[in-house]
Amino acid sequence: MDKDSAMDNPKHTVERKTSPDNKKKKKKGTFPVPSETPDSEPSQPSTSTHDNTPVRKLKRKKQEDKEEEIIEPKKVKTPLRDDGQTKNAERKSFPTKKKQKKKHLNHEPIESCASEPSQPSTSTQDNTQVTTLKRKRQEEEITEPKKRKTTLKDSSSSDAEQTATSSEKTEITDKDKFKAKYVEKHQFAEGGYGSIYGGFRKSDNLPVAIKHILKSIIPHKKLDDGNGKMVPSEVAIMLKLRDESIHSDGKAAPVALLDWYDIGREILLVMERPIPCEDLFHYIDTKGGTLEEEEAKIIMTQLIHTAIDLEDRNIFHQDIKTENILIQSHSNTPQARLIDFGVSCLAEKDSILREFSGTPINAPPEAFKGFCSPGSTTVWQLGVVLYETLHYRGDFSTMDFLEGDLMIDSELSEECQDFFKACLNTSEEQRPYLQDLLHHPWLR
Repeated sequence: MDKDSAMDNPKHTVERKTSPDNKKKKKKGTFPVPSETPDSEPSQPSTSTHDNTPVRKLKRKKQEDKEEEIIEPKKVKTPLRDDGQTKNAERKSFPTKKKQKKKHLNHEPIESCASEPSQPSTSTQDNTQVTTLKRKRQEEEITEPKKRKTTLKDSSSSDAEQTATSSEKTEITDKDKFKAKYVEKHQFAEGGYGSIYGGFRKSDNLPVAIKHILKSIIPHKKLDDGNGKMVPSEVAIMLKLRDESIHSDGKAAPVALLDWYDIGREILLVMERPIPCEDLFHYIDTKGGTLEEEEAKIIMTQLIHTAIDLEDRNIFHQDIKTENILIQSHSNTPQARLIDFGVSCLAEKDSILREFSGTPINAPPEAFKGFCSPGSTTVWQLGVVLYETLHYRGDFSTMDFLEGDLMIDSELSEECQDFFKACLNTSEEQRPYLQDLLHHPWLR
């Protein structure tokens, strides 16, 4: 059989296409060997165009078989083709977002692989890369929103912490300011609304009295300090008493307020501390339990002048007594100083108050009826101070006086006895004004 008849034989051609042995040999990469037939001669290579047609069909079939092997594994993430161009094309087909996230996540190994020459890869390596990229993409989508929420929570919680501790920071700042300016030492007095400690100012060693007041027991509302700021009433009133005219000679000038600090639960008042001095109660005791009329006149005149100054500024002290009057004994003439404005308030001299906040044992008779007036109450309290000054260890009690158990010493001068009767009049309407007391014959 010649070459043309052998290639034109349909039987021979079909056997080449369907031979299973040929397919196996193709997978191994060997050239197919045609099977022998009884009526045919061994095939010879052909150079004609007609002879190459079956070969092209076999090559096309081989390519289709390989494409099916590549397409089907893609569904189960099988390895890509080892062809360099195809591998690079597959890498370029990834979404642009992944390239951006590679920069964000610093995936340096993946970027470097794109620039290197492509190498044949196994299925395990390709599966690992695809799985890793998908896992990291999912982690980015999940992790980034959580980070945003966490940031919002952190900012809101930090704002809340700043608000909750703002007052605490203010306390620390006030304490630091106080400690930087003053030195506090021992306690030397205690009252119903606070304790008083001694100390000095660092800059010039000026002696000071430091009063600690618990906010929980401050009885009055806050008042305007004159600059639109609301402060505790005692602070506001003492700020009003900084007028130099109040501190002139011949008056029982109130002690000056130097500084005050709000340290949270307490208010610190830093006041001047006259030295040497002691309160009138102890001063009388050191004098043998009573004073001479002439010395008592000097102290009473100073107290009346200061009471008038307070009345002109609508300040009602409410608690004038021997314990709240300091006596400076640095000279032969005693100098009185009024202290403790803890229960003081703002009120006009003729106003009617429904509550008395001073010491009950020294209260005017009308206070037991449920009312009092600033002017008449102050006059009564000055009479009580004078009584304890001129009577030997005479602790005054309003109830005892009303019941007749306390009497004015008959050995005192008539003018002094008349002064007592004016101040301790049981009828508030019959008591004189402070200006009238100042012109009383006993004080001339």
